[in-house]
Amino acid sequence: MKMPFADISTPGIDLDTQNHSSNWTTTNSEIYNEIRLYAILVPVVWGFLTFVGSFGNALVIYTLIRYGDKNATNYFVINLAISDFAFIVIVVPFTATMYAIPDWIFGNGMCKITMYMIYVTLHATCLTLTAMTIDRYCAIVYAVRSMNWRTPRASLIICFVVWLVSFIFSLPFAIFFRTVEVMNPEKHIYCNEMWPEPTEVWSKGSIIGVVTTTYVVPLSVIIFCYTRILKTLWQTRGQVQSNGITSLKAQAHERRRKRVINMVASVVLVFAAFWLPIHIINLWIKLDKEFPKTDQMFGFKIFAHTLSYANSCVNPIVYAFLSDGFRKSFRKSFPNLVRRFGLCRGVVEEPVSMAPVVEKCTEETRMIVQNREKSLMQT
Repeated sequence: MKMPFADISTPGIDLDTQNHSSNWTTTNSEIYNEIRLYAILVPVVWGFLTFVGSFGNALVIYTLIRYGDKNATNYFVINLAISDFAFIVIVVPFTATMYAIPDWIFGNGMCKITMYMIYVTLHATCLTLTAMTIDRYCAIVYAVRSMNWRTPRASLIICFVVWLVSFIFSLPFAIFFRTVEVMNPEKHIYCNEMWPEPTEVWSKGSIIGVVTTTYVVPLSVIIFCYTRILKTLWQTRGQVQSNGITSLKAQAHERRRKRVINMVASVVLVFAAFWLPIHIINLWIKLDKEFPKTDQMFGFKIFAHTLSYANSCVNPIVYAFLSDGFRKSFRKSFPNLVRRFGLCRGVVEEPVSMAPVVEKCTEETRMIVQNREKSLMQT
């Protein structure tokens, strides 16, 4: 059975469901039941994601703004939480309504605003993630030199630039999205993209541009930076061991090193895995005229959208709940919950920085050499 996929696809909103539900009549009970299942199940699941994502990101924002340290890393985490919060609150509810109501009922103005903000928040999330990665890269690989520019003020400026670039990059979607009336065979109103001539070039170019700026480039930067980070941490571990240093500071650094490695794996896997399916499908729909428009592919497209939305729910866990700075702030914000349920307990240490460890290694090595020289002189 063929599904009448729409000719559009966005990473944030599944407009194909409009044509899917409106092009079928109620005379076919099997199709009608399937549509009713989508109309109930999808809004329920996405409503749950909206609640979890908005609550988790709001908790991160509140906790770090009120009790978090005023440092570069926390400002990036707050900005990421704000962009994730805006993304999941703007995108998911409007998308979910299309499964219950096949027509766009919010008017032309909201069509433009919604589509525009979908891409603004999407770019802001990905660019903030990229900025966070570069910040960690500088803090670990260039620990001493980066102290001059890794300041709270610099991170605030970068966050402002992230939003500015996101607003500019997303302008075409505010200009070329609008409500469209379609007879198929009944009259329906969709919020659709209307690119100028040559339409096909603009359509393909838009999706390639979005995938490049929100997935290919960020993921490439992440992989490069974290590869260098892990290499630097491993080399420093070897230096500490070769110097024979067993101080508490060196041991604490080793524990932090392991946590960074775990966080690195989580960052790369979550971002890459959660966004890859929807980008593949969107590119496939746009670039392949023989795209299989079947029930199974339509269901997989819904799953891919759900997975991409879930990324905004997981980010608070990956970037905040695994952070010592957030755990410390959470204890101050909700001391009763910590005492009663044991939330965010454990040893809280300073963020990973190579500079103190290197300085400590150098100082202790110097002392060892001096003691040996004194012993030789005495003999």
